[in-house]
Amino acid sequence: MTKLLDTLNARYPLRFDTLEHLRDGGSASYAGYSSSGGKYFLRNIKPAFFDTVVTGTEIQMFLHEKDFPVPLIVRTKDGSPSFTEDDRLYILYDYVEGEDSDPKRNAEEAGALTGRLHRELQSYPGSLVERDKRFYIDRYINILRGSDYPRTDEFSAYGDALWEKVQHLPRGVCHGDLYCGNVRRTPGGALVVHDFDTACVGLLMYDIALFCNQTNYFLLDEKDLERSNTVLSQFLPEYTKYRPVSEAERNAFHALIALQHFATQATIMELYGYSCLSGAALDNQLDWLTRWRNLCEWDKHL
Repeated sequence: MTKLLDTLNARYPLRFDTLEHLRDGGSASYAGYSSSGGKYFLRNIKPAFFDTVVTGTEIQMFLHEKDFPVPLIVRTKDGSPSFTEDDRLYILYDYVEGEDSDPKRNAEEAGALTGRLHRELQSYPGSLVERDKRFYIDRYINILRGSDYPRTDEFSAYGDALWEKVQHLPRGVCHGDLYCGNVRRTPGGALVVHDFDTACVGLLMYDIALFCNQTNYFLLDEKDLERSNTVLSQFLPEYTKYRPVSEAERNAFHALIALQHFATQATIMELYGYSCLSGAALDNQLDWLTRWRNLCEWDKHL
């Protein structure tokens, strides 16, 4: 920790006194405290994630210039938004105090914020990865096949039907992981969007579905359908002040909640190894998805 502290003091026009380790994952994160009383958020990123993190940083700086509420990236002494050392990438941000937003209470405000976000991102000049069936569905199916999971064909058939429902929806530059934990509420009540590592050209309605989704990932309660629909009904009127939402997008809301399970399961298994989820856990996910399909009839109009 002392070495990292010395590195920060050498790289930035600030004086850091202490670092507090917060968590590990695709990147390690720290809270840094400077002698001037400031608090900062430091990310230490592994090489495998460099490309997505660098792109996310560029988008964040673009949005900051548009006066969109994102955490400020602190530049190094030489004006760079990041630096590399010992095969790690480091990015320093202003620390934004706050808590996860609450979709049930913040739906209208988040709708306006997301609508503005999508509008601003359409003028982003950089190049971004395009997310299609290979990302949302096929990578999960390929992982299951590689793991010899016996019910892979059931997941595959479900995924094919999902893609039939959503493949023609409007696409554009989107956040890609816009759940409530990445839309934080400050003590003063403002919403701030975090973590653009998954930004892509993808399904715009997917961002909306992630925020409005009120289901429990592991245990489905039938009342979650009504709760999700209620949040969506509050979210959309403010969102559509910035971008229209087609009838097909509205009708795909429930299918996109199911789609999230395919994408999330794949990411979990990529990060933690194909054996991190047992056959029983995969069976439970398939049961969840089957019950969800029957409950909301997302494939009714296929």
